Amino acid sequence: MWNRPAKPTAPVLLVIGAHRDELAFGERVSESLDPRRFSVLRIPQGISGKRPRPDQREAFRERHRALYLQILDYIEPEHRLLIDLHQGVDSGSLSADVMCADRDLLQRLCSTRSQPRGGQPACIRCVQLVGDTAKLDLTSAGKLSPLVAKPDIPEAVWNNAETRYVGLEIYLGREGAGSVEEQRFARFLVERVADHVLS
Repeated sequence: MWNRPAKPTAPVLLVIGAHRDELAFGERVSESLDPRRFSVLRIPQGISGKRPRPDQREAFRERHRALYLQILDYIEPEHRLLIDLHQGVDSGSLSADVMCADRDLLQRLCSTRSQPRGGQPACIRCVQLVGDTAKLDLTSAGKLSPLVAKPDIPEAVWNNAETRYVGLEIYLGREGAGSVEEQRFARFLVERVADHVLS
């Protein structure tokens, strides 16, 4: 079992370390967040973030699913938002993927300023999480049409009526805890997502 976030419960549950090689980055991002707004669920022994070999895929998917079902046990009634923080590697410009089932929230998040004041320009890609791409309407006149993806995590997590799910994938220049600028950008996005959901 993991350490349950301390009470009183904040309205946002930030999950860090779902992939074990991402925990150090998550720690740096979360250390200066306001505890009145953010509870942090640290997963000390997450699953590997490396791509499994073809013969390992099914077992990996099962471990992945089990981990996310366990996260459900840590969601309290007070949690209005679950932010699932991840990192990738891209040696190009500072960028992030924002993943959510709520198309309207994605519209708001991806149509406003995409970096902290004084920070370097950043690219934010919106990815709408869907269960069935065949039923998706990709044509919305005058609106941003986000990318779409069918997630590997259980639908009870990413399409939860009580607690909104937002996955953030922050792309770092290299593996590790990230630079101060990358941590600042991730913290900015975490806080911006919270602002949009809690307002």
